Formats: sequence, structure tokens, C-alpha cells
Amino acid sequence: MNLQQLAHAAADYYGVAYVDLISPCRQAKFVRPRHICQWIAKDAGYKQSDIARFWRLDGSAVHYGCKMVQNQLDTSKQAVEDLKKFMKHARQWD
Repeated sequence: MNLQQLAHAAADYYGVAYVDLISPCRQAKFVRPRHICQWIAKDAGYKQSDIARFWRLDGSAVHYGCKMVQNQLDTSKQAVEDLKKFMKHARQWD
């Protein structure tokens, strides 16, 4: 799955417009799905620089987003379940 497909899947799953999701808006309803997409992309082997370029961010912002998601996954079973549900949904976009 490429980064654009992942972002479209996230927009659909989280009920936000794709253009809003990829915008620089910092509202929580956009930031969390962005961070999740960044974490998934990094986990899938994308370079941090490629992820940053797609989201129009610098590398430290991507690092921070991935760290936030990893912390949630390490401390919350609910976060793990939510990620599994999203990944199941995202596979339909592949």
C-alpha cells in the first residue's frame, strides 16, 4: 500500500475529508490519524524522509508522531485493538 492509499483509507475510517487529513491543520481529529499513518508507513519500511515529504513535514515531526503512536500501543490494549481494526479497513484500499 502506498502512502496516498493509506491516507485515503485513514480519511475514510476516521470520517474526515482526505484534503483535511493531509492539510497542516492541527485539530486532534486530523492529527491522530496522521500519526497512525506515519507509524504504519515507518513500520512498513518507508524512509522517514519519504513519509515527511508526503505529509509536508520535517523528519522530527514524523519521529514525534511515530513515538506517540508507539507509546500508546505499548500502554493501551485499546490502542492495539483500534490499530488492528484500522489495518483491516486499510487492506480494502490496497
